Amino acid sequence: APSGRRIRRLARAAMGGVFLPASQKRLVNIAVVRMKKAGHRFEVACYPNKVLNWRNGVERDLDEVLQSRQVFSNVSKGVAARGEDLEAAFGTRDEDAICVLILQKGELQVSDKERQAQLEALFHEVATIVAEKCVDAATHQPITVSLVERALHRIHFNVVVNRSAKQQALEVIRQLEQSDMGIVRAQMRLRVTTAAAQAQQLRDLIGAMEGSRIQSTKDKDGSFEAVCTVNPGAVKALHDRCAGSCTVEVLEARAFGGEAVGEAAHRDEGGAGSSGGDGAGGSAQRPAAPKSMGAGQKGPKAPAAGAAAPKVLQCTTCPGASFPDSRAHREHFKSDWHKHNLSLKAKGTPSLTEEEYAEGAAELALQKDDDDFFK
Repeated sequence: APSGRRIRRLARAAMGGVFLPASQKRLVNIAVVRMKKAGHRFEVACYPNKVLNWRNGVERDLDEVLQSRQVFSNVSKGVAARGEDLEAAFGTRDEDAICVLILQKGELQVSDKERQAQLEALFHEVATIVAEKCVDAATHQPITVSLVERALHRIHFNVVVNRSAKQQALEVIRQLEQSDMGIVRAQMRLRVTTAAAQAQQLRDLIGAMEGSRIQSTKDKDGSFEAVCTVNPGAVKALHDRCAGSCTVEVLEARAFGGEAVGEAAHRDEGGAGSSGGDGAGGSAQRPAAPKSMGAGQKGPKAPAAGAAAPKVLQCTTCPGASFPDSRAHREHFKSDWHKHNLSLKAKGTPSLTEEEYAEGAAELALQKDDDDFFK
């Protein structure tokens, strides 16, 4: 069964054109692809957002891209191109083949909203790539896409529609590194293995690379293994210079916490085997990790004598009122003393201590007995 778009296209063709009346420009929900050739202008009417899908290979059904397989010289007026002009420009009158050629090489005419949406989507894609490849310059931790977008706005970065997002992201990363935004390209963590006799050569090679750092080393069965961080641009050079003499393995494409890891590397290199004292680099000894409790072991004991006393509960309304537990604290709120002090507090009068309240209550009781006697 024909689709809804095909039925509408056939209905418009039966009425003699794409747009009626011809004197009005009805370009709603229509994208025009234009090509100038042999002194003539040729246009095809397409559905919005379908031309890019066709050029990217996502959509291959021509009926889902074109509103009409007819070639026009002016889409807005519904003027079809003449066969002689098609023959002179393309060497054929096969409009299907001409439509495909115009879709591939023609200039896409889009509305302002569509163009703005396309630019925003490309800008967000560039920012996402930058966030995936960069870290914070101070902490060497991941950064968010929103942070990158604000940084791109501050350096007045504008995307180019006809260039790939990855290519633009790599270029803008260099601009961000030169600015004061605090964003740098993340390093890669590698494991390089070579023969023990070439260990010093490997150390010199990695140390000569700008920004590289050896994090840990290990000698095993006549081989030397080094874990290091290097800039992504130096990975290919390291591969080329180590070809045939050592193997290079990528552990992390984006290494985090570079400064903290570098300090650990200095400890490993300078103080290996110095667990009982200070290392060669003078670094502080790490505190021992707490032992995990077994299945039969109990939790921590109660604090010994001399430790801090448990917290005492107090009433902020009644002066000097303190309680050893929450139950006594709750019972106090129901007492006449607390209720009396609440009424005094509402009037702005100072609250009474427990002794003052007891004396006042005794006087009131005596006064009441006297009144009852003389009645």
